[in-house]
Amino acid sequence: MTDPTVRDYVAGAALANSLAWLTLGITFMFEINLGGLLHFMLSAYLFGGILAGYLVSRKASQGYLKTGLKTGAGAFILHIYVFMGVLELLWGQRVLLLWDHLLIFAVFLMGSLVGAILLQHVALRVQAV
Repeated sequence: MTDPTVRDYVAGAALANSLAWLTLGITFMFEINLGGLLHFMLSAYLFGGILAGYLVSRKASQGYLKTGLKTGAGAFILHIYVFMGVLELLWGQRVLLLWDHLLIFAVFLMGSLVGAILLQHVALRVQAV
């Protein structure tokens, strides 16, 4: 098994963010308050981080936790690029505050770390059998 490449990390970052972007796109069709939207988004970021952390860590031969943390950091960098570099520039106003971004950063790191830990437990069980 080879270690993940930059392409794998970018794919994991896109996957982690895509669930939240899909949620954001769908919720605009419904009347939902801002608090409910924030809960949906954080849940989508968490699940996306877990999924991306698990899948990217599968490419690693060792160091699953480090790979998971790199995946979470990459997902946050992509989030910052899209939100601050594209959406806020196009809309002409701030959408999220600094605290919101820091919360999303923590959720990405936690989610991708949980995904890597899940893979580590699966890999240990497979080796034990």
